[in-house]
Amino acid sequence: MGERSVRYEKYLTEAKLVQIVQEISGSNFEKAQAPVSGGSRSRWDCAFRAIDGRRVCVEFDGNDHYQSSLAIKADREKDRAAAAQGHRVVRVPYWVQLTTATATHYFGWDITVEQNYAHGFIDSKIFPASFCEMGIERFRTELDSLPISVRDDVVRSLRDRSSRYGDAYVLPTSMLHLLADA
Repeated sequence: MGERSVRYEKYLTEAKLVQIVQEISGSNFEKAQAPVSGGSRSRWDCAFRAIDGRRVCVEFDGNDHYQSSLAIKADREKDRAAAAQGHRVVRVPYWVQLTTATATHYFGWDITVEQNYAHGFIDSKIFPASFCEMGIERFRTELDSLPISVRDDVVRSLRDRSSRYGDAYVLPTSMLHLLADA
Protein backbone atom coordinates (compact mmCIF):
# COMPACT_ATOMS: atom_id res chain seq x y z
CA MET A 1 0.00 0.00 0.00
CA GLY A 2 3.05 2.30 0.23
CA GLU A 3 2.62 3.37 -3.41
CA ARG A 4 -0.92 4.64 -2.78
CA SER A 5 -1.69 8.31 -2.46
CA VAL A 6 -4.80 10.42 -2.02
CA ARG A 7 -5.39 14.13 -2.31
CA TYR A 8 -8.02 16.49 -1.02
CA GLU A 9 -8.46 20.26 -0.86
CA LYS A 10 -9.23 22.50 2.10
CA TYR A 11 -10.34 20.97 5.41
CA LEU A 12 -11.51 17.42 6.03
CA THR A 13 -15.25 16.79 6.11
CA GLU A 14 -17.32 13.68 6.67
CA ALA A 15 -17.96 13.37 2.92
CA LYS A 16 -14.26 13.69 2.09
CA LEU A 17 -13.31 11.14 4.74
CA VAL A 18 -15.88 8.64 3.43
CA GLN A 19 -14.62 9.17 -0.13
CA ILE A 20 -10.99 8.61 0.93
CA VAL A 21 -11.86 5.51 2.97
CA GLN A 22 -13.75 4.12 -0.02
CA GLU A 23 -10.86 4.87 -2.38
CA ILE A 24 -8.21 3.29 -0.13
CA SER A 25 -10.22 0.26 1.03
CA GLY A 26 -11.48 -0.48 -2.50
CA SER A 27 -13.51 -3.68 -2.71
CA ASN A 28 -13.32 -4.00 1.10
CA PHE A 29 -15.48 -0.87 1.48
CA GLU A 30 -18.83 -1.89 2.91
CA LYS A 31 -20.92 1.23 2.64
CA ALA A 32 -21.53 4.78 3.70
CA GLN A 33 -24.03 5.18 6.53
CA ALA A 34 -23.34 1.62 7.67
CA PRO A 35 -25.71 0.32 10.37
CA VAL A 36 -24.31 0.00 13.90
CA SER A 37 -26.04 -3.30 14.65
CA GLY A 38 -29.16 -5.23 13.72
CA GLY A 39 -32.28 -3.23 14.48
CA SER A 40 -30.47 -0.03 15.46
CA ARG A 41 -31.25 3.19 13.63
CA SER A 42 -27.76 4.47 14.42
CA ARG A 43 -25.25 4.54 11.59
CA TRP A 44 -21.50 4.82 11.13
CA ASP A 45 -20.32 7.34 8.57
CA CYS A 46 -18.85 4.34 6.75
CA ALA A 47 -17.32 0.92 7.31
CA PHE A 48 -14.82 -1.34 5.58
CA ARG A 49 -13.11 -4.68 6.09
CA ALA A 50 -9.47 -4.50 7.09
CA ILE A 51 -6.94 -6.88 5.57
CA ASP A 52 -7.40 -9.18 8.59
CA GLY A 53 -11.16 -9.33 7.88
CA ARG A 54 -12.14 -7.25 10.88
CA ARG A 55 -14.81 -4.62 10.32
CA VAL A 56 -13.59 -1.05 10.82
CA CYS A 57 -16.34 1.46 11.62
CA VAL A 58 -15.41 5.05 10.77
CA GLU A 59 -16.90 8.21 12.23
CA PHE A 60 -16.07 11.85 11.58
CA ASP A 61 -16.79 13.65 14.86
CA GLY A 62 -17.93 17.25 14.46
CA ASN A 63 -18.12 19.81 17.24
CA ASP A 64 -21.44 18.43 18.55
CA HIS A 65 -19.53 15.28 19.59
CA TYR A 66 -17.70 17.50 22.11
CA GLN A 67 -20.42 19.94 23.16
CA SER A 68 -23.29 17.57 23.92
CA SER A 69 -23.12 15.02 26.70
CA LEU A 70 -26.00 13.15 25.02
CA ALA A 71 -24.03 12.93 21.75
CA ILE A 72 -21.03 11.64 23.70
CA LYS A 73 -23.25 9.08 25.45
CA ALA A 74 -24.58 7.92 22.05
CA ASP A 75 -21.00 7.66 20.74
CA ARG A 76 -20.01 5.51 23.71
CA GLU A 77 -23.00 3.23 23.14
CA LYS A 78 -22.09 2.86 19.46
CA ASP A 79 -18.48 2.10 20.41
CA ARG A 80 -19.61 -0.56 22.91
CA ALA A 81 -21.90 -2.17 20.32
CA ALA A 82 -19.03 -2.29 17.83
CA ALA A 83 -16.62 -3.76 20.40
CA ALA A 84 -19.18 -6.42 21.37
CA GLN A 85 -19.28 -7.49 17.73
CA GLY A 86 -15.49 -7.51 17.45
CA HIS A 87 -15.32 -4.40 15.27
CA ARG A 88 -12.75 -1.64 15.50
CA VAL A 89 -13.86 2.00 15.67
CA VAL A 90 -11.95 4.90 14.16
CA ARG A 91 -13.13 8.35 15.23
CA VAL A 92 -11.57 11.32 13.46
CA PRO A 93 -12.16 14.65 15.27
CA TYR A 94 -13.10 17.75 13.30
CA TRP A 95 -9.92 19.47 14.47
CA VAL A 96 -7.63 16.85 12.87
CA GLN A 97 -6.91 16.56 9.17
CA LEU A 98 -6.21 13.32 7.32
CA THR A 99 -2.49 13.42 6.57
CA THR A 100 0.11 10.75 5.96
CA ALA A 101 0.76 10.65 9.73
CA THR A 102 -2.90 10.47 10.75
CA ALA A 103 -3.71 7.87 8.08
CA THR A 104 -1.10 5.66 9.74
CA HIS A 105 -2.24 6.61 13.25
CA TYR A 106 -5.94 5.94 12.73
CA PHE A 107 -5.98 3.25 10.05
CA GLY A 108 -2.50 1.76 9.91
CA TRP A 109 -2.36 2.73 6.23
CA ASP A 110 0.98 3.21 4.52
CA ILE A 111 -0.17 5.91 2.10
CA THR A 112 0.80 9.42 1.12
CA VAL A 113 -1.86 12.05 1.72
CA GLU A 114 -1.58 15.32 -0.13
CA GLN A 115 -3.61 18.12 1.39
CA ASN A 116 -3.21 21.81 2.14
CA TYR A 117 -4.90 22.46 5.46
CA ALA A 118 -3.36 22.50 8.93
CA HIS A 119 -4.49 20.50 11.95
CA GLY A 120 -6.29 22.37 14.68
CA PHE A 121 -8.85 25.07 15.19
CA ILE A 122 -8.09 27.09 12.07
CA ASP A 123 -11.50 28.32 10.89
CA SER A 124 -13.69 26.89 13.64
CA LYS A 125 -14.94 29.15 16.38
CA ILE A 126 -15.94 26.14 18.48
CA PHE A 127 -12.98 25.75 20.82
CA PRO A 128 -12.47 23.47 23.83
CA ALA A 129 -13.78 26.28 26.10
CA SER A 130 -17.18 25.56 24.50
CA PHE A 131 -17.04 21.82 25.13
CA CYS A 132 -19.07 20.17 27.87
CA GLU A 133 -17.13 18.48 30.69
CA MET A 134 -17.25 15.10 28.95
CA GLY A 135 -16.14 16.76 25.70
CA ILE A 136 -13.12 18.29 27.43
CA GLU A 137 -12.17 14.86 28.77
CA ARG A 138 -12.57 13.39 25.29
CA PHE A 139 -10.49 16.18 23.74
CA ARG A 140 -7.65 15.63 26.23
CA THR A 141 -7.60 11.89 25.62
CA GLU A 142 -7.64 12.26 21.84
CA LEU A 143 -5.05 15.04 21.83
CA ASP A 144 -2.69 12.96 23.99
CA SER A 145 -3.04 9.95 21.67
CA LEU A 146 -2.03 11.80 18.50
CA PRO A 147 1.41 11.71 16.91
CA ILE A 148 3.49 14.48 18.48
CA SER A 149 3.70 16.54 15.27
CA VAL A 150 -0.11 16.56 14.97
CA ARG A 151 -0.52 17.37 18.66
CA ASP A 152 1.93 20.26 18.28
CA ASP A 153 -0.05 21.63 15.31
CA VAL A 154 -3.31 21.50 17.30
CA VAL A 155 -1.72 23.23 20.30
CA ARG A 156 -0.18 25.85 18.00
CA SER A 157 -3.63 26.57 16.57
CA LEU A 158 -5.01 26.99 20.11
CA ARG A 159 -2.26 29.47 20.89
CA ASP A 160 -3.06 31.40 17.71
CA ARG A 161 -6.78 31.43 18.48
CA SER A 162 -6.09 32.48 22.06
CA SER A 163 -4.08 35.48 20.93
CA ARG A 164 -7.01 36.52 18.76
CA TYR A 165 -10.00 35.74 21.02
CA GLY A 166 -8.51 35.51 24.51
CA ASP A 167 -7.55 32.52 26.66
CA ALA A 168 -10.93 32.15 28.40
CA TYR A 169 -12.77 31.83 25.07
CA VAL A 170 -10.44 29.18 23.70
CA LEU A 171 -9.56 26.83 26.56
CA PRO A 172 -11.11 25.88 29.88
CA THR A 173 -9.05 27.00 32.88
CA SER A 174 -7.90 23.42 33.49
CA MET A 175 -6.16 23.36 30.09
CA LEU A 176 -4.54 26.80 29.98
CA HIS A 177 -1.17 25.13 30.61
CA LEU A 178 -1.21 24.14 26.91
CA LEU A 179 -0.77 27.80 25.99
CA ALA A 180 2.31 28.15 28.20
CA ASP A 181 4.13 24.97 27.19
CA ALA A 182 6.89 25.43 24.65
